[in-house]
Amino acid sequence: MLSYEVADAISVGRLQLASESFEPPPAPVSLVHAGQGLLPLKLRAFLAFAAARLKARLAASGLSRGDGVS
Repeated sequence: MLSYEVADAISVGRLQLASESFEPPPAPVSLVHAGQGLLPLKLRAFLAFAAARLKARLAASGLSRGDGVS
């Protein structure tokens, strides 16, 4: 599973990491829109909302390096 999917369960002790030495390095996350022309207001609002929540979640989990989400 991805780290963000289990972060809450790990932080409260419901899950434990069994094989930390086999974990892949963190991968950057991109929010991409394939449309052409101007970005619809609803999509811009969603991207701003999602990026802010993702940054906060990564910071809280200690995974943020400052270069992954913009």
